[in-house]
Amino acid sequence: MGTYTPPVPPKEAEEISQASTPELFAGLIHDARDLAVGHLEQMRGEMGDELKNLKHLMRNVVIAVGVMVIGAILAGHFVAIVLIAIGLPAWLAYGITAAVAILAGILVIKRLPTERKDADLIPEDSLASLKRDVSDVAHHVRE
Repeated sequence: MGTYTPPVPPKEAEEISQASTPELFAGLIHDARDLAVGHLEQMRGEMGDELKNLKHLMRNVVIAVGVMVIGAILAGHFVAIVLIAIGLPAWLAYGITAAVAILAGILVIKRLPTERKDADLIPEDSLASLKRDVSDVAHHVRE
């Protein structure tokens, strides 16, 4: 009994017309594997870019929040001191300032965008490219 040797895909266009069915299928499988490997590498690179963008976004958000907290505390004290200087009792001045700060915070939170397209680690471009190539291959197979 002999050993099995898998068919080798044809290399040249002239060879394709003379190739057997197993050789053509081997070529098709080889091409599909190359296409999948290429898309996986593209996805890996895109996910790396997405992760890098997310890291930069998070770093900038943390810095911005820290600066805003300090600024908000100082601004709150300033407003409260101005209200005290106008003649309001200290407890009322700080209460008004706190209420305004809370309302401003609620407004900011409600205005935050809900879509975080570049910070989700999903390689949208690679997936769209893979979907397009798969549909192209399916279309050509039907022809």
